Amino acid sequence: MSIRKAAIRGIALAAVGSLALTACGSDNGGGGGDEGGRVTLNFQWWGNDDRADRYERAIDLFEEQNPNIKVNTGFAAFPDYWTARSTEAAGRSLPDVLQMDTSYLRQYADTGQLTNLNEYLGDALDLSEFDEALVDAGRVGDDLYAVATGTNTLALFYNPGLLDELGVEPPAEDYDWAEYNRVLAAVSEAGADADPQVYGGTDYTGTFWLFVQWLLQQGVEPFTEDGDLNFTKEHMTEWLELASEVREPENLTYPVQRSVQLEPLSGFTVEEAAMEFHWDNFLAGYVGDSGVEDLQLMPIPSGPDGEKRQFFKPTMQLAVSANSDHPEEAAKLIDFLVNDPEAGAIFGTNLGVPSSPAQRDALDLEEGGIDARVMEYEEAASEAGYVTEPAPLPIEGFGPIEEEYRNLGQEFAYGNLTVEQFVDRWFAEAEIHLG
Repeated sequence: MSIRKAAIRGIALAAVGSLALTACGSDNGGGGGDEGGRVTLNFQWWGNDDRADRYERAIDLFEEQNPNIKVNTGFAAFPDYWTARSTEAAGRSLPDVLQMDTSYLRQYADTGQLTNLNEYLGDALDLSEFDEALVDAGRVGDDLYAVATGTNTLALFYNPGLLDELGVEPPAEDYDWAEYNRVLAAVSEAGADADPQVYGGTDYTGTFWLFVQWLLQQGVEPFTEDGDLNFTKEHMTEWLELASEVREPENLTYPVQRSVQLEPLSGFTVEEAAMEFHWDNFLAGYVGDSGVEDLQLMPIPSGPDGEKRQFFKPTMQLAVSANSDHPEEAAKLIDFLVNDPEAGAIFGTNLGVPSSPAQRDALDLEEGGIDARVMEYEEAASEAGYVTEPAPLPIEGFGPIEEEYRNLGQEFAYGNLTVEQFVDRWFAEAEIHLG
């Protein structure tokens, strides 16, 4: 894995976003009531039913090994998750352990919401076998506030059976954005009379991290080291207009109304869309939600020079709230989730390709299996020279501007905004959050 490890080195400065699914929950606030000397922790994450099942099995195992600790759990869709965390942060009542994203890490660390984990290193929390860059991705300055569960990179997922039924070939690996538009349109046209109707995919320009990836392909670093935007309104306009040929005169992208109706699922997981861009660790969830075992993933489209310029990033992180009454036990839970081989076998690559060598060794790498396919995809992307960029720098305020982009993308998909209005409103919001 030497090639892949070399590409990971840029992760230390990563700022990442994820999407996730479904909602349910339990008590949220940190330091839940203890029972007869038994410590109670509250743990919240974002994810879908498949991830929830894996977390619950891992928590059961943790509680068996630590009978003095009880863990209450809950999860939500990615936007709802951060809305809930924002409300809790205002009242200093974050859960003891929370799934963290580097898009929000600096914001929560700088406002004193997270526990510095440095004092637990080597005792409750052992990161000695982790790649140093992955450890550093959880630091703000010299202080460690979060632990990466694993790594991932962007991919195009596609349903080969659905494409075959419609008589459309998937893109060739050297495809560009124009070719992707062509395939998307071909699928939507071929699937117009199907029952249910099948589309090529959603309007991909509504995903902020695809925009960031496209900027890198244009030779533009999205953010400066000082935490400012390094792209212009013209860049965003060009990106949004990239999919104009599949929107006009007839919109061939998956209907936003149906997407909202299906949440927490998607058109891809109910086999009404043949393709979808996402982080590669979503393969397990997609297979679980759709029941389609042979879903495939391939690299993203190439930029104008034929290069893909992909990057590895921390998939997600785990953090301890500053208001937790039991930070040591919370750190111990994180240690278990990221290091224990049995927990690693439970999660597979659902939380990314594991950070811990012990968990990587525990993966089920049976040929054709989900874990093997994700590992093979990342290794192949490295060996082919597709993963060449360090992950973009984290900036304070990234989470809110990503959320605003997502909201505007939905309004745009509904036809309530022009490209110009989208761009103007986003930059106005970014100015507020980035100062």
